[in-house]
Amino acid sequence: MNIVTATATTSELGPLTRRVYDFVETQKNVMAAGISSPQDWEPLAAFIDPDTFKRVGAYLEELNWSDYKKFLAGWMAGGTRFEFTEFQISEIGNAVFQEIEERHWRGDEFIRKNVIAVYRFNDQNKLVHLDIYEQARDSGRWIIEAADAATAAG
Repeated sequence: MNIVTATATTSELGPLTRRVYDFVETQKNVMAAGISSPQDWEPLAAFIDPDTFKRVGAYLEELNWSDYKKFLAGWMAGGTRFEFTEFQISEIGNAVFQEIEERHWRGDEFIRKNVIAVYRFNDQNKLVHLDIYEQARDSGRWIIEAADAATAAG
């Protein structure tokens, strides 16, 4: 096992941190354009390796690229509005750790979550693994349903 430590602090963004910020900005642009199908998320493919990508979510659901697009479409269905505040970001080795507060609105529902997203990249700086760890009193039934639907056999 290799142990990677961070021994310095800098105000310069690392290359993988820039990739995460570009990935997030692309997500915002896709959401602003409107979501009608999983294919609407295809602009994110520029940042990932679609053959090896895996996202492990807060409910331990494992999503490949195709399932992740289905999940995102289900999550946004029904007029979901989303924003977040970043508290900290760290780039260590091939990983970026992003600590955020997420805010989700759908109709009269409002959910606030504390989240750590761990982005792992391959040697070509393509995202191959995304882990989501969260603290929340209520994760939102529609978010859980979107995860269930994306992983349903079919």
